[in-house]
Amino acid sequence: MNWMLTTQFAQKSLMIVVGLALAAFSTAKPSQAAVFTYQGDTTNQPIWRRVAPGNLPTLISGENDGTLGMSVPYSVFDFTVDQSGLYTISGVSEATPPSNKTWDIFLALYQDSFNPNQQLTHVLIANTTTNAGTVTFSQQLTAGQDYFLVTTGRRVSDFGAFSNTITGSGQIVPVPESDSVPAMLVAGGITLLLYKRKGLKK
Repeated sequence: MNWMLTTQFAQKSLMIVVGLALAAFSTAKPSQAAVFTYQGDTTNQPIWRRVAPGNLPTLISGENDGTLGMSVPYSVFDFTVDQSGLYTISGVSEATPPSNKTWDIFLALYQDSFNPNQQLTHVLIANTTTNAGTVTFSQQLTAGQDYFLVTTGRRVSDFGAFSNTITGSGQIVPVPESDSVPAMLVAGGITLLLYKRKGLKK
């Protein structure tokens, strides 16, 4: 009987030690953010009179000073995320021939739908750069919600190739369209080919 009790105690002690070791391993394992990068080009794309920068934007470009504002070409990327949380969105312009100079990129994020003629409807945040650098902002996103990232220019002369990156705790899932270009999702060191949409919609 004592032998059986000793054996059972040893087995339970071993299970506790193994359980603690597994818990420590899972706790120590760093969480890896999903990073989604895609490329596009606003050259010869549809024109819209963009929103003014803001978090939450309340003006269309030019409304504040009574001018016609900036009517610039744009490209739209439709996506969802599979986990709610804070996501960082950034964009950088690429050198455009023949000058090979970068341009001032402008990003605007919409939820539910995007209509270029109703610029303030469903817009969440808009930001730009004034030195051809990288524009970055962070936004709380909800899993399963439809989002539209609009890439455009700060001025009428700002257009061309660009590269945008979305980073967060959940996977970034593009909504497929027939007019698409390759994009890359990097999560935990694994690279997958996905697709993006261009142009307007919804």
